[in-house]
Amino acid sequence: MAKRQFQLTDEEIKAFERAEGQTRDAYELRRLQAVRLYGSGVPTQNIVQLVQCSDRRIREWAHKYQQQGMEGLKSQWQGDNALKLSRDQRADLKQRVHDYHPDQVIAPDVRISQGQFWTVSDLQLVVKVWYDVEYRTQGSYRRLLHECGLSYQQTEQVYRSRPDAQTVADFEAELEKK
Repeated sequence: MAKRQFQLTDEEIKAFERAEGQTRDAYELRRLQAVRLYGSGVPTQNIVQLVQCSDRRIREWAHKYQQQGMEGLKSQWQGDNALKLSRDQRADLKQRVHDYHPDQVIAPDVRISQGQFWTVSDLQLVVKVWYDVEYRTQGSYRRLLHECGLSYQQTEQVYRSRPDAQTVADFEAELEKK
């Protein structure tokens, strides 16, 4: 078995501990801990068990640290990778949804719902037409509605078949007279 060439100095170990305390990314924390332990001489099997990754991955992270420093261990994820609509398009959608009612921008024969408020099906239609984007789930459109500042409106619990309070009071007053 070959002797490990990778060793960290005391200052580097302290820098790793500070970075571990500051990071909010769980994956970055795992990489930092693995490289710190590996550079401190902890047996690889113990590190594998602790951080739940392969020994090859630990060596890759250590190599990346040697090449790029702490920056090499940071997450490269930017956050916009999965967005089908860009931030500008989302801002434009929000403005359009607030400026127009669905019946102003969608033909009546195309609309599924005929109300004056935006629904998931209405938003689905305009996003396809305006931006040529389709989401797989209804939940994505609900999130877009939420981002636009619209919320789910529960129906009012008034039954149309039931008379209003004034009509009921008049009827009861009429009954008392008899």
